[in-house]
Amino acid sequence: MERKPFNQRKKKQTIFYYSMIVLPIIQFCIFYIYANSNMFILAFQKYENQVGALGYDITFAGFDNFKTAWGYISEHAFMITNALEAFLLCTLLAMALALLFSYYIYKRYPMHGLFRVILFMPQIISSVVFVMLFKYIATDVYVYIVEKLTGETVLGLLDKVETRKITVFFYCVYHGFGANVLLFGGAMAGINDSVVESAKMDGANTLQELWHITLPMIFPTIRSFVIIGVSGILTNQLALHTFFGGDAGDLATIGYTIYIQSVASGLIAPNNTMLSYAELSAMGVMFSCVMLIVITVLKKLMTKFGPSVD
Repeated sequence: MERKPFNQRKKKQTIFYYSMIVLPIIQFCIFYIYANSNMFILAFQKYENQVGALGYDITFAGFDNFKTAWGYISEHAFMITNALEAFLLCTLLAMALALLFSYYIYKRYPMHGLFRVILFMPQIISSVVFVMLFKYIATDVYVYIVEKLTGETVLGLLDKVETRKITVFFYCVYHGFGANVLLFGGAMAGINDSVVESAKMDGANTLQELWHITLPMIFPTIRSFVIIGVSGILTNQLALHTFFGGDAGDLATIGYTIYIQSVASGLIAPNNTMLSYAELSAMGVMFSCVMLIVITVLKKLMTKFGPSVD
């Protein structure tokens, strides 16, 4: 069989390479560079209706938008608290539990296949459908069971102020299990069997193998999850819009608040309780600057002080 000339093969490889990267580059330019540069510019602009004409007068706002955004953040500090609580429970706690279940499945203990299917089920079903199913269980089914067992008439878990936050958190923890278990399980499957066998020959038990072998070997995956989770503090909505629409109240997170505000507002805020696009952009710039510092420091600390298998 005649071999193709080297230059011709190189040309085809180059064409294939550029055809594969052109779409990601276009997406990066539009949805990251353009979107973020436009947000930064908008944060320093002010829009006012033109008197006696259609359109807007655009002026330089200085730091007025940042002052307004900071005032809104100060008055609604609970959204930051909710976002941090969501990170601790829905990211860190869920990740810790996912590591344990992944290790159980990785070791092929009894019913490991069934656990894999059950935990991955929320990822197969549409998130909207799954929220509707969860709402039905947490309200109607819960009320029915309590009435049958105790004879008392109670409110659903999502209807009571005392229980609705922990109920939403429980949903987010369970819903995030599937992807975490799948990725952690894949990372554990890549561990060299000879390392595990050597640890067993040295007398390591199951917990020692988990702590001294498995976790250090998959620490790059864990580090990535933590960093992604920290960056998600700004955008995590906890499915609140699907649960409550625009009436999440004191359950609102940063991501939920920015989304609801951006949908209902405009270039000029419709009322005193809403922020304009420019003021929302200023809020986004402030949060992004803080998060950039946090993620950079966190990445360096986890790289420097994380476990090593060398």
